[in-house]
Amino acid sequence: MRPRRRNISIFSISALDLFAAALAAFLLTVIVLFEYYNKGGTDTSMEELEELVEKRRLAAATEQTDMSVIRALEAEINLLDKQYKTAEINMSDVEQKIQEVLKQTTEIVIPEPKDPDPEPTPKPIPTPKPEPPRSTNTGVEFSILGLGTNKKDIAIVVDMSGSMNDHRQNVVSALNEIVAQMRPDNRFVILGYRGGPTYSAYPRSARMETATVSYKQGAFDFINRMPRDFGGGTPTKAAIERAMSLNPEAIILLSDGEPTDGSPRSIVSTVTRRNSSNIEIHTVAIGAYTKNKLLTVFLQELARNNDGEFVGRAR
Repeated sequence: MRPRRRNISIFSISALDLFAAALAAFLLTVIVLFEYYNKGGTDTSMEELEELVEKRRLAAATEQTDMSVIRALEAEINLLDKQYKTAEINMSDVEQKIQEVLKQTTEIVIPEPKDPDPEPTPKPIPTPKPEPPRSTNTGVEFSILGLGTNKKDIAIVVDMSGSMNDHRQNVVSALNEIVAQMRPDNRFVILGYRGGPTYSAYPRSARMETATVSYKQGAFDFINRMPRDFGGGTPTKAAIERAMSLNPEAIILLSDGEPTDGSPRSIVSTVTRRNSSNIEIHTVAIGAYTKNKLLTVFLQELARNNDGEFVGRAR
């Protein structure tokens, strides 16, 4: 028996229908879900995305601005740092210069202050004359050792300390010259002082007498004997006060050394304050007075503060 031939088909009608149905179901599903497609995968809408982008752009701009500010501050800090370093260098130079100046100032030797130079010594009269010519200066009767005065009553105060032994002849010559110039209308007294103080006076009463010929001769004899008693200290303050108590119109003080009974400055101050009678006090420095600045200044100030004059008698 001959076998029956069979036709083999890959796709059957049933399979094709099934495939078509599945495709239709897929398309239907796509159509139904299409409106939700844009929402798939994220919950952020386009407006929110744009807002987020704008915020990020603004943040980036702000960040850029902040960076610019930071850069500006950095530049300013760098400038200040340079200025500080420059100032530090300048200060270092200034400190170095100050140290150099201080070093130079410490090396400078400041000279000791000099006492004022004494007034020029007038040329003494070489030979005393018993009757010298009167001075032609207005208000000045005559000149005694270059000291001009119109006073009539004069106390001659003489330093008789031990140092005056070096100037015996000078002292005698100066005193003789003073007495020789006394006129009959003058009165005078000689008061020598030394030691504790001790006084030698002419006349012995220590009172002023009229300058008669005999009185002047007695004064010359007393002057020549005075060097025998030279010795001891120089109590000038006490001697001046003793002479002021005699109420003279003028005092002529001869000395070769500064006082030993007080400081020169205090003596000048005390004598000037007590000189209520306005007694002229003239001073004569005996010997090498230019080498004794304390003596010179003392005698100058004493005379200047009491309407007197100062002269030096070197020899």
